[in-house]
Amino acid sequence: MTADLRLVSTFVEVARRLSFSGAARALGLTAGSVSLNIRHLEDQLGVRLLTRTTRQVRLTAEGERYLLRCAPALEALAEAEGAVREEREALSGRLRVTSTTAFGRTHLLPVIADFMAAHPAVEVELSLSDRFVDLVAEGFDLAIRGGVLPVNEYVSRLILPVTMLVCASPAYAARHGLPRTPDEIEGRRLVGMRSNPSQEVFAWEFAAPGGGVVRRPVMPALVVNDPEGAALAAAAGMGLAQVGSNIVLPKVSGGQLVLALEGHAVRARGLYAVYPSRRFVPRRLAALVASVVEAFAQRPDLVWTR
Repeated sequence: MTADLRLVSTFVEVARRLSFSGAARALGLTAGSVSLNIRHLEDQLGVRLLTRTTRQVRLTAEGERYLLRCAPALEALAEAEGAVREEREALSGRLRVTSTTAFGRTHLLPVIADFMAAHPAVEVELSLSDRFVDLVAEGFDLAIRGGVLPVNEYVSRLILPVTMLVCASPAYAARHGLPRTPDEIEGRRLVGMRSNPSQEVFAWEFAAPGGGVVRRPVMPALVVNDPEGAALAAAAGMGLAQVGSNIVLPKVSGGQLVLALEGHAVRARGLYAVYPSRRFVPRRLAALVASVVEAFAQRPDLVWTR
């Protein structure tokens, strides 16, 4: 007997989220209906696919094998249906996008505004947050993320290369001078940033003499969890900070910050457009990603080139 696609879709949603309630919300069903669909599918297949306790849901070995085979099949069906629809429909539908707060407000929102003006049938929900967002579990189509090149199951496209630059206010530089080597940051008043997931203070990054990156732990007087906040604190004269070039360079051009240790700067990070699936990308999502990449390719003011 061929399994009911409705039951298979329910299983895939539960397996990806490891949550009956999360799958119910995604599918617009009750938790009871989801449980019943899973029971019917297991009865049809004659195997147990999931184990469920009061605290967690886990895949059985058979469930893992079944997911590996049926999830791509469902994606292929969705891709075929989407292709047929999109051939006869204009670019339309809703996109849920998440971005870091400062970058989203200052740089991403104008790009989305231009995109929506060009494609009025597309609706966008933009969520600005500095916490780590799980795209699949929280239902986002696209995330703008900073850091090293992501290595995971998601698709990542580079938007901007990012160089970590040491900066300070002109008043701080006049009063205390600027360090000439990374060793000279010892004993100075520093502004640091804390990682939201790990709660660790980020080490500062410098070019290694033979190539690569040296990461130097720091003991800052002020710790923030937002790079824009770190840059503003440095501009207020609170000490040296190391912040990404996309945030620092506009403030250098505006006279709020000056740079230090330029000869030791290293480009080891980037801003990326990240989305969950390579195989089935809706036209509206592909179009938005292309617009974002193109828009920031024309922003040399945000890229360190020396």
